[in-house]
Amino acid sequence: MGNILIVEDDPSIRKLVRVNLVKRGYSVSEAGDSHQAIALFEQVPVDLVLLDLMLPGLSGVDVCAWIRARSDVPIIVLSARMEEDLKVAALDAGADDYVTKPFGQEELLARVRAFLRRTYVSAKTSDDRIEIGELRIDLTARRVYIAEKDLHLTKTEYALLAELARHLDAIVTHDELLTRVWGEAYRGSNHYLHTYLGRLRKKLGEYSDLLETVPGMGYNLHSKKIY
Repeated sequence: MGNILIVEDDPSIRKLVRVNLVKRGYSVSEAGDSHQAIALFEQVPVDLVLLDLMLPGLSGVDVCAWIRARSDVPIIVLSARMEEDLKVAALDAGADDYVTKPFGQEELLARVRAFLRRTYVSAKTSDDRIEIGELRIDLTARRVYIAEKDLHLTKTEYALLAELARHLDAIVTHDELLTRVWGEAYRGSNHYLHTYLGRLRKKLGEYSDLLETVPGMGYNLHSKKIY
């Protein structure tokens, strides 16, 4: 089922989340502060992280950035803070999702299942690949290369690019991307797309011009690079 690392300084919240996860067959590791979280992440296999932002020591955003620099494990932020700039900061640091406290346990469990399903099942996609110049999107291996160099995309970055690649030269609307990559609950959450498309463009480098923003509609991945 996967091992989940809960990083939360409130023991009551940590216990509630742990109990619900264990009931459903997940293994759970717990950390009450940033330093313990980093130590645990280095010691035990982790398949998903539930991360509070307000932690003793380093902030949750700092912990998120530290994890993302070393791993593409899904990170779901749990926070009582609702400010848009904080959400963007967490996403920029590498978070895959942002859940505002108080949250329903069933909603949280649904998001956990969605990310772990993407981790373990999505490799069953068709044996296709897309090549544009030296850019290669391998839909079987779930890897993206430029001149045989692996771009090391996170799972969410890859899922977004793969969705665009499957609709090559066609506009995919904001809500279509949000629901296919993150789920129905994310309709209208365009800041996710803005953040991730920005990160994808940086990693694509000279091929970033293949990703077109269509104002008011969505995004388009072109099949031809214009030199």
